[in-house]
Amino acid sequence: MNSAADQDEKTRKALRLNALLAGFLGLVATVLLFLGRLPFPRTVAWFSLFSVCCYFTYFFAFKLICRHCYRVAGVALSQIGALIISVSVYYTGGAVSPLAFLYMAVLVSEAIYGLENKLTVPVSAAGYLTAVWGIYYGVLPNPTPWAAPANASPAFLVIISALLVSYLAMTKNLTGQIISHLRAKIESEATQKDALLGKFSELNSTAQLGVLAHRIAHDLRGPIASVSGYLELAALKQRTPEEREELRTVSETVDSMVATLHGITRFGKPGGPSEEKIHLPDFMRDIVAIAAFAPRAKGVRLEIVEPGGDGLAVTAARADLQQAFFNVIKNAVEAVGDNPDDKHVRITIARAGKDARVTVADNGPGISEETLNTVFRKPVTTKHDGTGIGLLITRDLLVRNRGEIRLRNGPGGGLTVEAVLPLA
Repeated sequence: MNSAADQDEKTRKALRLNALLAGFLGLVATVLLFLGRLPFPRTVAWFSLFSVCCYFTYFFAFKLICRHCYRVAGVALSQIGALIISVSVYYTGGAVSPLAFLYMAVLVSEAIYGLENKLTVPVSAAGYLTAVWGIYYGVLPNPTPWAAPANASPAFLVIISALLVSYLAMTKNLTGQIISHLRAKIESEATQKDALLGKFSELNSTAQLGVLAHRIAHDLRGPIASVSGYLELAALKQRTPEEREELRTVSETVDSMVATLHGITRFGKPGGPSEEKIHLPDFMRDIVAIAAFAPRAKGVRLEIVEPGGDGLAVTAARADLQQAFFNVIKNAVEAVGDNPDDKHVRITIARAGKDARVTVADNGPGISEETLNTVFRKPVTTKHDGTGIGLLITRDLLVRNRGEIRLRNGPGGGLTVEAVLPLA
């Protein structure tokens, strides 16, 4: 889910809460109006009651509103609010009403919640001008005799109307610019944070892979070189055809081991973003070979199962998949580290329709359901020295290559991590 989806969800919740708060405040005002505690006619009370019903309907029916339509519903509420303010302005002095500032409050609220629309300013201006000039031309009766001198002065009305409409336009423009600037700054900070996390992931995973690759190279190069030297000496002696065939077979095996060693030592070297075709079974065998050299992998049984998955290949950035699957397998190895007896990690490679599915299952303690629900929303760790960002980074690396990752607890205990990538 991405940050945009998270931000959209936060906006939805904020709008719903705002509607609830506005509804309660409007309800208090409505009760006071009907009780005659406020110096306004009963008509204002009915308009206020109507707005309260709209706000509460928006709040209680919010989950029924289409995810892509809630902003439209919010804009509609703004127009209703502007009309209610216009009625209040009319009944509280027209041109000299102290409630005209509420138009600006509606515009600021829209900007905060990102409700982009071109209706609120003209609707607010039209409502205000109707209330003010309706009184002047006698179309609307003057409900406030004390404000009659101001409402009867055309020069004053022209000035105050021009000022209010100008302020509406300026408020819309300025609040939009300020909120856009703040949102851009927040997005920039989020981008920088993601870049830092990605760099940390690259450095951390590359360092671990590099150390293990060097250990493998150190431990295997000596024996392989000795075997290769023996084969060269043996080939110089006279041999029967059967013996030469055996030597050739052994030599091919050694060459294959050397090729595998070269492939393993490529891990740990920073790779570029370019994609390539990756044969998953061979790729996962190299990853497991590296993970087996980790200090905590001692005594852990790493098993690769390929039910019909021998020919599976994906197109992805090799460096991304190296980091992602190394993180997953390393987590599984560490999860079973405290098991008193059997320590088992099972990696299954299989076809799932048009996708390749890699499942890493361990027989460790698993994680709580609460943690499962939040593992990709915030940093979560069960290790005393963990940072909690490993799975977040792994998810991002897979998503970057059109993949997905899911976690679930196994029926017999332990954690199962399932990664899905589109087949090449």
